[in-house]
Amino acid sequence: MPPSWYSLQVPILFDSAFWEDCWTTKREIREDVKCAILAAGLGKRMDPLTARHLPKPLFPLGGKVPMAEVWVRRAVKSGIGAISMNLCVMKEPIKRHFRDGTKFGARIEFVEEETPSGTLGGVCKQALGATARSVTPGEEPAPFPAFSGSTLIVPSGDIVTNFGSELLEEMYDIHKRKGSAFTVVLVPVPWERRKDYGTAVLDRPEELQGLVSRSGRVGEFREKDPESPSNLNNASIYMIETELLRALDPLRTAAAPSVADPFYDFGQHVFPAMLGQLPHAPLPRDFVLWGIRYDGAWFDVGQKRDYLRVNEYVLDGKLDLSLPYERLPWGFLGSDVTIDFSQVTIVPPVVIGNGCVIERGATLGPYAVIGDGWVVEEGATIRNAVLWERYSYFGDDGVEVTAKERMLVDRHEVRRGVTIEESIVAGGTVREDLSENTVDVNEDGSLGVLPIDYVPSGQRA
Repeated sequence: MPPSWYSLQVPILFDSAFWEDCWTTKREIREDVKCAILAAGLGKRMDPLTARHLPKPLFPLGGKVPMAEVWVRRAVKSGIGAISMNLCVMKEPIKRHFRDGTKFGARIEFVEEETPSGTLGGVCKQALGATARSVTPGEEPAPFPAFSGSTLIVPSGDIVTNFGSELLEEMYDIHKRKGSAFTVVLVPVPWERRKDYGTAVLDRPEELQGLVSRSGRVGEFREKDPESPSNLNNASIYMIETELLRALDPLRTAAAPSVADPFYDFGQHVFPAMLGQLPHAPLPRDFVLWGIRYDGAWFDVGQKRDYLRVNEYVLDGKLDLSLPYERLPWGFLGSDVTIDFSQVTIVPPVVIGNGCVIERGATLGPYAVIGDGWVVEEGATIRNAVLWERYSYFGDDGVEVTAKERMLVDRHEVRRGVTIEESIVAGGTVREDLSENTVDVNEDGSLGVLPIDYVPSGQRA
């Protein structure tokens, strides 16, 4: 008779798709294109997770892959070797994860900001380097020279989408053929949501085949207008010529509401200026603003429920993302997992990370993402929830306590009989049922439990 417990010593098996997605199919390095990732948002709507544990660009998908890393992989696969990011809060974890980019087959540089400088500021600094204009007292210049190439691919680090390397190539081709200075990806949103998004009207658009289904010059841009004649939303994926950025940089201001005649945001300032609708920011010549409609999967991970939904898409295989776990019919399994599958109920799809212990009688799924190092005790149930592996902790003084140092107070345990659903759990010992909650781990290991829709007051970014 087999024992009721056994340990699966499963190595991490990277399938061929994972390696292809990361490195092996990358094209020849292109010196004329750079990928500039916007990663300096404050992420206030994700508090307390972004206040104590991770900046939003590092939020893991499928338990392991940071959101911003997806864009790094795509850039490398497209043959782009020059990558940069602008950072503001929790800079060190991002720098530590990506380092100089060598492990991804790229060269990654960072612009560090004390306060967010807006989408325009973040891109100008990454493109123009040390020559970018300083707009706030004591602002440090970027620690690298201006990019010598012609074009930047600019994704927001918290956008999750299937807009992969092949579509980036198609976008680049359209961008160059049309003589565009600024091309923006547009995605359709429900008409009743126009009030929540910036929407673009295309002049005499060309109908195309495939996921990029329409292409045209932007004739009008409406910022969060419920009466907009278009439902094509700014998807926060851009292609921009450095010539345009050199023209915009002298007009740039600090990203502060108190500034007279502000000029720091793409949607609020740059698009109107390019359309001749911003008198205080005249451009030296006519620059073409182009738009392409994309009909594939796209998520703006702006709120915690968005984060849960995008993980559901990952587990369903609807997002083009390879996870560093073994793929099984019911989901993904990490290494060194202790589990007796004859005594555990798995409701697919599920992720069980490295080093987890799943006791008998537990029920996992559907859509349970259990990060590395969790102990799920007898009779516990986890569904429609994301449990993070152990990350560093940042105290009120901003001092970082490493994950290793946190092990004694942050146990990563789900106690016997507890049910967790529709929740995001950063760690700790969960002793009571959770439903539609965000769980933070305090400095002493106690839990801070908030409704999942909690948003702090103050600046949103």
